[in-house]
Amino acid sequence: MKSIKHLVCPVCHKPLLEREKSLTCENSHSFDIAGKGYVNLLLSQDKNSKDPGDNKDMAKARKRFLDKGYYNLLADGLCDLFSQMVISRGDNPVLLDAGCGDGYYTDCISKSLQKALLNCTIYGIDISKEAIRLAAGRNKEISFVVASIFKIPLMTEKIDFILNAFAPSNDPEFSRVLKKDGVLVTVIPGKRHLYELKSVLYEKPYENDEKEPSLPSFKLEEQIRINGFIQLKSHEDIADLLTMTPYYWRTPKEGIERLNRLDKLGTEIDFIIGAHKK
Repeated sequence: MKSIKHLVCPVCHKPLLEREKSLTCENSHSFDIAGKGYVNLLLSQDKNSKDPGDNKDMAKARKRFLDKGYYNLLADGLCDLFSQMVISRGDNPVLLDAGCGDGYYTDCISKSLQKALLNCTIYGIDISKEAIRLAAGRNKEISFVVASIFKIPLMTEKIDFILNAFAPSNDPEFSRVLKKDGVLVTVIPGKRHLYELKSVLYEKPYENDEKEPSLPSFKLEEQIRINGFIQLKSHEDIADLLTMTPYYWRTPKEGIERLNRLDKLGTEIDFIIGAHKK
């Protein structure tokens, strides 16, 4: 793994040290480093199911879709924001992508910072082992960890920035790991996000409520809206988009059938980036 100096044992919360192909604490709790370079610090009692988070099909669908550049507008916006924040912070800050999925945005940010010759230590955590496996294959400069945002295996007040994009939030843990002057960056769907997709799936499509996650320990300092229009060029791309959204589970059979008949689809994309401070 690229960096482990901020990681703690999920059992006893002591610092972890790298020894051969594993991470070990002073109490001899040991966690193997996988061949892909990630480590699994999710304890069995902290799982909400046998295979929590995105399953293999969902994780691969998300990776295929994002790798085709459909959400490049959002990735570019996040890269610009984090470049500005890293420049203002200086001295090799630490970034955590909490709920990183397949690591698409984590990877984009890392490469953007490297291109600008900006140093930043980056961790990515997700509860999905399959998603982390794919993420670890993207970028060896990032330390990817299977872990829950409800028990983040990182030291207290050592993180400068958190990215929480389209993932569950956890105010107490985010507040604990962030430095006192740290910044939490959230990404939520804007009101028109994927509206045309929903127009196919539902008889009465609806706009998103743009509700920020509940973060009582933080104050919203800034919001950035990023919107555009994408043209999905194949049935596979349409199916992959559906699979990576909550609509995959919420849509009536008739709506899925209507979507399955399409081989192209144009739809709005609409994102809100929020910058929150403690």
